[in-house]
Amino acid sequence: MRFPAPTIIRFLLIFAVIAGSWGCAARNPQQNPFKTSDYKKIMARQKAEIAEEEAALKKVPQMDAEGHERLGDQYLSQGKMDLAFKQYYETLQLNPEQTRTRYKIGRLFLEKGMTEEAKNEFREILKTNPNHALAYEGMGRVYFNKRDFTEAGKNFQQAIKLESELWQAHNFLGITYDHQGRYEDAINQYKAAIGLKPNIGILFNNLGMSLFLKGEYEKSVQAFAQGLKIEPANVKISNNLSLALCKLGKYEEALETFKKAGDEAAAYYNLGCIYMMENKYNEAIAAFQKAIEIKPEFYVSAYENLNKAKAAANTSPAK
Repeated sequence: MRFPAPTIIRFLLIFAVIAGSWGCAARNPQQNPFKTSDYKKIMARQKAEIAEEEAALKKVPQMDAEGHERLGDQYLSQGKMDLAFKQYYETLQLNPEQTRTRYKIGRLFLEKGMTEEAKNEFREILKTNPNHALAYEGMGRVYFNKRDFTEAGKNFQQAIKLESELWQAHNFLGITYDHQGRYEDAINQYKAAIGLKPNIGILFNNLGMSLFLKGEYEKSVQAFAQGLKIEPANVKISNNLSLALCKLGKYEEALETFKKAGDEAAAYYNLGCIYMMENKYNEAIAAFQKAIEIKPEFYVSAYENLNKAKAAANTSPAK
């Protein structure tokens, strides 16, 4: 199957926009990359790199399908996704039945948010190989991105049925169950994923979230803590641990954990927000005041929440 030219162009354009945005955001998240000289420089550099790669390829003897695929894999390992895509595309021109390469193209489409294109690739694979577990996993991710959790779940289940060691399918199925309120089923899937990949912190984070949503706060704290042992710098896990500690009334521990995830002012601000949610308005006032004291020029929202907390404290019973 040949890709229509607009599809190829769209893939490369999407990548270019995302790459440009990331490059500028790292320096200044407030800056619009489409209105700066930085963006133009990034795009010019990227085009120059692509032109250089293509010029080098012209000097190489004509490759067969496997050669293009190997080169695509090399580019992918270097993070050059647009060049990888072009090589995988060349592979399929020479060998349209190459499902392994078609799967890689489907995954690249997924990474760029091109869900319909990804769906078409996985569907093509399943037409000729209905037992291709990874294609079902890919199809599950397509439906997951569309927030069709029923169809996503069916595809992840089929992937696991065909190949039980697909840890990402277990993880995604767990997230799908969480969206459906099936927390016990989600917990079982995360445990299965952890059994296959025990050194990935985010799996413990997801397990902790299911336990948290189920109301098992002690166990969720244990899961988040284990995740942080693996990924000590993961802010998401650290903040989730703080939330779980607050549910257990361990506010001082939560504050210290918040501090590890960010600065001291942010820690007091976050704690104040939790106090607000729990209708502990006097405690919230003290936390917001502390945040403002530490960093007054930064916490505009802290002033707003401080006023809300004071208003609520004046109209509600003391907490």
